[in-house]
Amino acid sequence: MNPKLRICRFSVVSLLTLYMNLVLTNLVSYRQYWYTQTYNNGTALKPLHDTFFIDWVHGYNIPTPSTITLRDMVDVCTYVWVLLTIIAWFAFSRKSVIIAKGLMAQIMLIPAFSVAQLMTVVPDSTPNCLEVFEIPTTEDMSWVYWKWPQRACGNMLWSSDITQLVVFTALAVQMVPSRRTKLSNMVWLLGEVWTFVTIIFVFSSRYQYTVDVISTYVVVKLSMTNPTIEFLARWFFVRNGEYFERVPMTELTSATI
Repeated sequence: MNPKLRICRFSVVSLLTLYMNLVLTNLVSYRQYWYTQTYNNGTALKPLHDTFFIDWVHGYNIPTPSTITLRDMVDVCTYVWVLLTIIAWFAFSRKSVIIAKGLMAQIMLIPAFSVAQLMTVVPDSTPNCLEVFEIPTTEDMSWVYWKWPQRACGNMLWSSDITQLVVFTALAVQMVPSRRTKLSNMVWLLGEVWTFVTIIFVFSSRYQYTVDVISTYVVVKLSMTNPTIEFLARWFFVRNGEYFERVPMTELTSATI
């Protein structure tokens, strides 16, 4: 019995995860609006002082059009790497546990990061983000359940782009057979360089605070090495996944004297 992906379950949960991300992201933006109206007399929150961006990069000298272009490059880098990894999985691997592990990582990380951001209101790194990102500023919050969030206001404690790059780099490395060490190292190095270039765009465009990027990178790296994610992925999304994880044991035959 070969391990097979539970396609129907995987597809349904993937759609539910996308919708969950939509709602939680919009809730973070709505909470930013709610806080400014309730505790800040309707005045937009001022961005925190980021020493790396202000004192080292001198990001306040970057023109707004250039900043927007750099932010778009963050999205381009993220989407391209995710797409390349998925194409590589279809073309060279198709191991059920790999794609299942990617989804299980999203299921665990998205709610955890979103709840943390809902509990702690952090000023967005973009001044007047509610206006710049065209976040609805009404008491009616029905838009939270259907509006696609092009940009989130106040989504600052964690970096969603860096999260996806770290997750899909780990999946790309896992696709390479263990015996092909050099190829595995090359894929890992390519993923790390790609992530580093994206981080440069993040810092250059004041997309997020430095602490967001660093903490996200470390936490997601550690999460992807935790065996719990793969165990749950096999158990929930892979048929016969547990069977092939059993360690072969040498059976002792009974002997008579």
